Amino acid sequence: MFRQDYLMRMIDQLALFVAHVTGLNNRAEHDKALAAADQAWSKLLDAPLALIHAMDTPTLAAMLREPDRIRAAATLLCEEGRALTGKGDPLHAALRYRRAMELVLEARAIAPGSEDDAVLFELSRLVPSDTMDPRYRVR
Repeated sequence: MFRQDYLMRMIDQLALFVAHVTGLNNRAEHDKALAAADQAWSKLLDAPLALIHAMDTPTLAAMLREPDRIRAAATLLCEEGRALTGKGDPLHAALRYRRAMELVLEARAIAPGSEDDAVLFELSRLVPSDTMDPRYRVR
């Protein structure tokens, strides 16, 4: 019970962080959005940001454990992608979008969510399937 309450509070806090990052992106304050995303990652995982971005998706999903935390991380990555696109960095934006899509697939494999298909559809417009790790490609 305590663990579940803790997780729910953490997810609620992450949702606030993501909403803040989204608001900054909507106002075209992309540098601030990326800084806020960095703060959100420190709340989500107690690991250096460079390590988080360097590890493979299955490892990141395993560290996040809970499907809702994995989905929150995916949303955060989408917002990072938006900020990077806004700053004129499509290469790094594409990497964030791809990682977000892979995380949604990881979360769905654990416990399918009601919005997973819609999120995956939107991300599929941004992520060419041939850039995805083979384990995530539709066969």
